[in-house]
Amino acid sequence: MALLLGQYVHNMDPKNRLFIPSSLRDELGQKFVLCTPPNGEKCLFGYAVADWQELAEKVNGQPTGRDLTLRQRFTYLNVDTVTHDSQGRITIKNSFCEYAGLEREVFILGAGRRMEIWDLAAWNRMLEAAKANNEFPAYDFPF
Repeated sequence: MALLLGQYVHNMDPKNRLFIPSSLRDELGQKFVLCTPPNGEKCLFGYAVADWQELAEKVNGQPTGRDLTLRQRFTYLNVDTVTHDSQGRITIKNSFCEYAGLEREVFILGAGRRMEIWDLAAWNRMLEAAKANNEFPAYDFPF
């Protein structure tokens, strides 16, 4: 299981290429999965292939029928595999850039098992709104 940590700001170039920091690339691997989040947030999630396969097995292992068919369609509709080039960049397809509102400045977050990619301005707005509304859930660490 990948352990993705850290926060980074990078610029996406006009060809939708984005540099992924080496600490994240090391965990994600040469080829990894990029998808829109199931919760509707306007960002992208990135998963190591093995972690994505584990999540996909959970979706596919649910009871069969129309609900499963719909869940599979909407799960796989917005998924892409990407490979980083020799300079550590991935190319994000246009539909993903449009969905997440990605422009030039991009915020990249290592969020444990996944990477999140946000437009920097959208990230800052989301964070400020969460702070203003005291939306940070309480949780306990075992230390």
